[in-house]
Amino acid sequence: MKKEEKEVMISELRQKFSRAKVAVLAEFSGMEVEEIREVKNELRRVKGEFKVVKNTLAFRAAEGTTLQGIRDHFKGPIAVALGYDDPVAPAKALNGIADKQKKLKIKVGVVESQVVDLVRLKQISKLPSKEILVGQFIGRLKSPLYGLAGTLNGVLSKFVRTLQAVHDQRQAPPS
Repeated sequence: MKKEEKEVMISELRQKFSRAKVAVLAEFSGMEVEEIREVKNELRRVKGEFKVVKNTLAFRAAEGTTLQGIRDHFKGPIAVALGYDDPVAPAKALNGIADKQKKLKIKVGVVESQVVDLVRLKQISKLPSKEILVGQFIGRLKSPLYGLAGTLNGVLSKFVRTLQAVHDQRQAPPS
């Protein structure tokens, strides 16, 4: 590979590393091409990507990005799983694949600029997706408002019924 090609690849990798909200390094020694393709497709499905990278190029591309803290892990047959939107979905997908395919070994990751180990990545992969978390948060914000609205509605309804009863009493002929 020529020097110019290497520089272009480093630049492209650096851009991807900079944009990524999550990056997970995985060792894929012994995996068949079809198995790697399945991993790529699964990550694509969750808006991520799985890149088999040349260690020296990835090492250089990680400099000055959020992956700088894991540069020393670019050793052996390494691939990088990247996620650009939801930091949980790619970690969850890769963790699920690694459970099925024992040849894929997760090493370390970076989530929202923080280096995380395998144990922490497994914990992150058990979290609900970003959309579900946002929905739960909004639901929790709205529930006190619904309770207040229901209470106020009940008080107003009771007041209106009381007024109606008083009105009906005054309208009724004396007995």
